[in-house]
Amino acid sequence: MPKISVILPVYNVEKYLRRCLDSLLKQTFTDFEAICVNDGSPDKSLHILEEYAAKDSRIKIITQENQGLSMARNNGLKIATGDYIYFLDSDDAIHHKLLEIAYTYATKHNADMVCFDYEKTDGTTFSLKDIKIENIKTKITDNPLKLALSKSKFRIPFNVWTKLYKKSILDGIEFIKNIHYEDYPHTYAVLAKKPKTVCLDAKLYFYTFLNMQSISNQRICPKQILDFYEGIKYVYNVYNKPELAKELKLIRRYLMPKILKNQLKRCVKAPDDIKEQMYAIFASELKYWFDKDMVSVLGCGIVRYFKYSKIARM
Repeated sequence: MPKISVILPVYNVEKYLRRCLDSLLKQTFTDFEAICVNDGSPDKSLHILEEYAAKDSRIKIITQENQGLSMARNNGLKIATGDYIYFLDSDDAIHHKLLEIAYTYATKHNADMVCFDYEKTDGTTFSLKDIKIENIKTKITDNPLKLALSKSKFRIPFNVWTKLYKKSILDGIEFIKNIHYEDYPHTYAVLAKKPKTVCLDAKLYFYTFLNMQSISNQRICPKQILDFYEGIKYVYNVYNKPELAKELKLIRRYLMPKILKNQLKRCVKAPDDIKEQMYAIFASELKYWFDKDMVSVLGCGIVRYFKYSKIARM
């Protein structure tokens, strides 16, 4: 059995896929399997996967009808055999020591999760500076939620590709199907388990931010605001338990204001033809969270906007 299972959803990424696979196969840590889930990609991505699989037995290919990123990850996880899980996006790349560094700290501290930082790239170049494992600054915590909500340099990003997970910590947790922004509800569900976490002050992931087919670059639409709404409802249901009362208060105080402000920004930036529809959805969402007592007036600047803007009249 491999020590690590790398799960790689693949859809319409023929431009970036070779770079991603090359960065994975150049890892200094070699005891891993790469579960590549072809999500019904209409381009040449499957051909590229088959080319690489013919040369390296660690690459396993699953082909499914297009079901989206969440289901690709979920289905990959179902057949993973590694002790640890790593989710890699196929239009990005990783530092050649990522798996070695993350696995070293995971096993050294018997951690459930190892987190690290990332840098944005244009999809063509990225830094490959050597990183000495012993020189990396770390922070270890048994309550990573506070770090996730903080402004510390060890703050835990919501992106799943900034984490190596012990497989057992993911038991009972799946990505929500057919929504944008599936990473953050998944991350907060993991944090609710209070995993022993090692945070590394090291940029080990190279995020391609100029991929125009990515969600972040798509036209603002009602589904985006509805999906974020669906995600935070999922987070609320995870934390709305007596044993997580303190954590729910942290969610209310620190996470909800950020999310609602981001939702409002989407409304403001929406094209004129859908702006009113976006505001109506946001008004409904805001009322829902007021009724749940999940909106703190202090620290949530949108409350004033809610009272005095046209949102209040919808």
